[in-house]
Amino acid sequence: MIPLIIVIAALLALVCAALAFANGFVNQFGVPRLTRRVRFTKDDRILYVVAHPDDEVLMSGTLSLLKQRYHLPVHALYLTHGEDGPTFDLVPKNGLKERRTQELARVKELLSLDGVTICDYPDRYLANQDFDAVCKTVWNAAEALGSTYIFTFDESIGMYGHTDHVAAGKAAVCAAKELAGVKGVFQMTLPSGMLSLAMKMSRTFRERYDPARGLPRPNVAVNIYRWRNTRYAVTRAHETQTAVMRELQPYYDKLPRFLYYAIFDREYFYYREKPEL
Repeated sequence: MIPLIIVIAALLALVCAALAFANGFVNQFGVPRLTRRVRFTKDDRILYVVAHPDDEVLMSGTLSLLKQRYHLPVHALYLTHGEDGPTFDLVPKNGLKERRTQELARVKELLSLDGVTICDYPDRYLANQDFDAVCKTVWNAAEALGSTYIFTFDESIGMYGHTDHVAAGKAAVCAAKELAGVKGVFQMTLPSGMLSLAMKMSRTFRERYDPARGLPRPNVAVNIYRWRNTRYAVTRAHETQTAVMRELQPYYDKLPRFLYYAIFDREYFYYREKPEL
């Protein structure tokens, strides 16, 4: 009996050590926690601005924290319906717009969003639209909601090189500069360890990520382990984008959630206060 207990204890120790090593590899320690960088008040209003349905996945843990722990109103602005994306053979291409709108309804429920607005800018061609018009769209939404913080993409590479993402990030920052009530902008990013892993495991990153432009260095980290089930559910809600989700989060649906999110337990942002925009 005692040898068996020793073996089990040794195996558990090895698993814990492996998880700790993996967690240390992908994460960047020393990045300030969200609550140390920003003091949210009951009057704050959150708006996230993205290009496509499913773009919110990589910040869904943070959105859950803001909504569930701080009880802040959270609204979403999607600039396209994502109608040019893959279908995963679930619907014909001409039915994708409607299907992705239905998937967003599920996301709204999972994240307890206070509102979702979907614009009709063309998917894959957002960067070709009149920039001032896109900025005005974001400005109108943020002004109507009294938004104080905006979450979006970076303005350089849009996470991995998607021009729609870059356009969304630029438009969000443009609107934030002009709105007196906006205190700051959070832009999704990755630490060097996660980026290195993505370059090895994700074809999307290998083919589209340009190190010369690169992601901004994170200056805010959010531990999302408590919200892992929500992030997983939000990811799965985008059924037509299953192949994309597997590309951007390798093995998220293969490993037990408690193990996967013990490693990938943080979301990262590049935060800029109003004077830095």
